[in-house]
Amino acid sequence: MSRVATAEPDRAPFANSWCIGVVGVLSLALAAPAGVAAQDGTAAPLPAAPAPAGAVTATVVQGPAERERLPAWTLATLPDEPVPFHGMVDMDNAGLGSGGMLYPTAGLGILGLLVGVATHAALVGGSRSSQESKMQLAADKVLDPYAGELAQFRMLDLQRRALALTPSTAVAHLHDVKETPADEMFVQAVPAFAMTPDSAALVLDETLVVRPSATSQQGTQQVVRFVSAPRVESDVKSAWSADNGAALKSTAADLMAQSLDVALQQSRHPPDDKAPFRTLRYALGDKERMERGQLLEETCDRLVIRTLRGALLVVPHKAGAELPAGCPRAPVVAERQSASLEARAASGTAPAASAASGAAI
Repeated sequence: MSRVATAEPDRAPFANSWCIGVVGVLSLALAAPAGVAAQDGTAAPLPAAPAPAGAVTATVVQGPAERERLPAWTLATLPDEPVPFHGMVDMDNAGLGSGGMLYPTAGLGILGLLVGVATHAALVGGSRSSQESKMQLAADKVLDPYAGELAQFRMLDLQRRALALTPSTAVAHLHDVKETPADEMFVQAVPAFAMTPDSAALVLDETLVVRPSATSQQGTQQVVRFVSAPRVESDVKSAWSADNGAALKSTAADLMAQSLDVALQQSRHPPDDKAPFRTLRYALGDKERMERGQLLEETCDRLVIRTLRGALLVVPHKAGAELPAGCPRAPVVAERQSASLEARAASGTAPAASAASGAAI
């Protein structure tokens, strides 16, 4: 927002000499060059040239920037099936692994975008079927304590919870293609969740397509991995399963809500390709991971990273990280060394040494 401040005309007597007046004008011009913006985001006042007696001068002052208000949008309904959960196999130690894939849909219009989302869902399901190995079976055992709760957790319930939690300031609806208002953005999102081997965190892998409308031939496709903060309880199994798996369901819905907001923002404001690539450290459950990418955003709770593959990775700060100025201190995570070693033994991986400290290299 901007406002116009109107200055009163100078009615003081013109008592100084002509030379002093000229020197004063030159000093003002040198001290505050026209067009220079103040560091607080407001426009610096422009030096006023000598005005005739009785004239009124005006200065435009830029107010503080506000969060962008997104237009109304619709989330496409998914088949009302159980929400997909599996145990996380540590395939490559970092990044999006085999689950992070982008599908080319340029020139295929609406059909191509639909096929892209459906293909991702099919490949995720197919890859799980083809990985019926000892490692995957061992990884899936981490979900055994919550099998009953997850069997009753449906996609429609997840989508409704996510829309209720989305931080977007825009109005959001849940419709299929035919019911979507013509003037609303149309978002298709296919989620799949994993639990880390130590049971400390959930991971959302999601493919999203954002289109200007349900009938638009154009859209922005994005793959997002969103990692939850590790739980702080010493007994994570009890924490996840309490109250019919309430924490599992609310965490999954929150991850999806946040991923929708990130994808909507990125579709409207693509990241700068010239941003430097850095090695960033983050928490994946009770372990520390690294990812090479561009840091798009850093908040008190998370890092938003664009990976070398062009996908989005949204992760919590690593333990002991130096948080941005003004952030509250991070909660202390309970020691779970014995549980962590037990989970690693079940998955067939050896205990890893603690990574060096440091948020980025």
